[in-house]
Amino acid sequence: MTAGGRAPAAYPEIAVVLGGGLTNDGRPTSSTLARADAAAELAMDRDVAVIVSGSHGNGPKPARTEAELMADRLVERGMARSRIFLEDESRDTISNAAFVAARYLAGLEPRPLHIVTSPFHMARSLATFALVLGPSWPLEAYPSAPGQKEAEHAATEELYLGRTRALLSDLAPGDLTPIVDRVRSTLHERVADTPRSSR
Repeated sequence: MTAGGRAPAAYPEIAVVLGGGLTNDGRPTSSTLARADAAAELAMDRDVAVIVSGSHGNGPKPARTEAELMADRLVERGMARSRIFLEDESRDTISNAAFVAARYLAGLEPRPLHIVTSPFHMARSLATFALVLGPSWPLEAYPSAPGQKEAEHAATEELYLGRTRALLSDLAPGDLTPIVDRVRSTLHERVADTPRSSR
């Protein structure tokens, strides 16, 4: 947060923008840019804090994370940097949800939470955030423009959601501390520091 800015708790609504990947040379993919652009549009109409979430998927950590690059894009689109909050450790959808919740949402009074992501990714993202946060947080979909290979990505969404449900099957939705601990301790079972197929 920029000095003198409002904390997320001071906003009546919060948006979470999920990273959509980086190219091999560390640039944001079209999906990542489209998601940031959608968040900028949302922020023009509503008094929202915007949390940009994502480090990278597989491979070594890039020089700049998805979250940093999306924050830059939001500023280019006219958003004040003081409204933008970074979560730049997560590397998949479940860690997006868990790490955003742990860093910014724990202890806050629930309020509308807008999930900004690609259309193919929306159903899984909403379900994942519901598993992490529990029923008290009202989740709202705010889809970006479609990215490349939407149909190809959509074909694996049920598989990944099934894995998320299995990971948290013995934990109650909203029981944040054990959920975050589980997600953090198993992160490298889901992503690798050496390159492999992208998320």
